[in-house]
Amino acid sequence: MQWGRAMRLAILGTGAMARYYAKLFASLNPVMVGRQGGSYVLSQDRDRSIVTPEFLHWTVAHSSLFDLVIVAVKWPAMPLVQSFFKDAGSDLLVISLMNGMGQEEALIPPLSPEQLMVGVTTDAVTLDHDDESGLPAARVTAVGHCLMPLIPHPLVPFWQQQLKDLGLWGSWKFLSAEAVRRERWVKLIQNSIINPLTALANVTNGEITRIPLWTLSRSLLEEARKVSHAIGMALPSDLDFRVSQLCQMTASNKSSMLQDIERRRMTEIDAINGYIIRTARTVSLQAPTHEALTQLIHAMETHFDAS
Repeated sequence: MQWGRAMRLAILGTGAMARYYAKLFASLNPVMVGRQGGSYVLSQDRDRSIVTPEFLHWTVAHSSLFDLVIVAVKWPAMPLVQSFFKDAGSDLLVISLMNGMGQEEALIPPLSPEQLMVGVTTDAVTLDHDDESGLPAARVTAVGHCLMPLIPHPLVPFWQQQLKDLGLWGSWKFLSAEAVRRERWVKLIQNSIINPLTALANVTNGEITRIPLWTLSRSLLEEARKVSHAIGMALPSDLDFRVSQLCQMTASNKSSMLQDIERRRMTEIDAINGYIIRTARTVSLQAPTHEALTQLIHAMETHFDAS
């Protein structure tokens, strides 16, 4: 594919992950779309950068302004994302790196399957206390991989070339749709265990494995494994070890769900544990432990601000 002009890139969201991708792709002059823009500080190891990307509010941003869109919002913002794409043209390429599952159901239509790449990332970024300069801050806690499904969209080769030019080809990997779907299920199950348990216990990822509440992880994993098996999704046999290992690798991290609870914001529980519950029902199974945790998290959200 020949591309005769600069690609117009939008990043939906202004949270921690969106800030990271705005910095990562700064040379492409991305536009952040959200509720509030401005400068922020991004820290990674010993590096500290002040980033001031171009910004558009949801009320004035439109998908027709862009060629490629990276979706990096949390699930409570999905109605805004759906409105953004309501009149999307068929040339648009969309990459979703959201937590949880259900993006296809939420975004097709108005998008077509041929223009939506739903991937999975192991990058980890957390919102930090405001910088000493008074600017909002985020901190990169882990640089991992982004796994993307190959789809027959004409912009994909151009995006791949951009990644090579930026030195990111090794960290952005393009696999078969089935391979990415499997990795998404692995991450979904990891999140369905770590996120709600740490949020309920108000502890870091490393601390959760040392308290009695962690015994629920066995039931959560077994219920999710039965659901995945029923839909033909083969999971790694050592997934229980992987979950515990992830807790230790990210021992000092607060899960995104715990951060939401601390900030009195609506969580992504319905796109994580809720997705497992809904999928279980489609194959005549139950997931009672996932249902119990979902109800408990919803009880904590009762008086939160949904905006």
